Amino acid sequence: MRIAITLPALAFLAACSVVPPQAWTFDPTHPQPKPSLEMSEVVALTGRTAQLQLERNSIRAQIAEEPDARKRLPLYESLHAVGVELSPLERRLAGVAAAR
Repeated sequence: MRIAITLPALAFLAACSVVPPQAWTFDPTHPQPKPSLEMSEVVALTGRTAQLQLERNSIRAQIAEEPDARKRLPLYESLHAVGVELSPLERRLAGVAAAR
């Protein structure tokens, strides 16, 4: 009988240990406002994002045109480098609201 009580209690305690502290105070009726940026910062981020997206598209076009797999490898490396720079910018733009 002790095992039947102890195992569910341990499972409950283990489940509670992985819940982040913010989850205990979350109130869906009062959502957190998005962090805001000044319009000039949003414009600069948007411009850099657009520039990197164009660069990414041109690299993809070069990859599609190149028949030799060995010559495509440096293109894939540059595509990855652009993606590494572009990804945080896109995430930051998606997570902020523009200040008016």
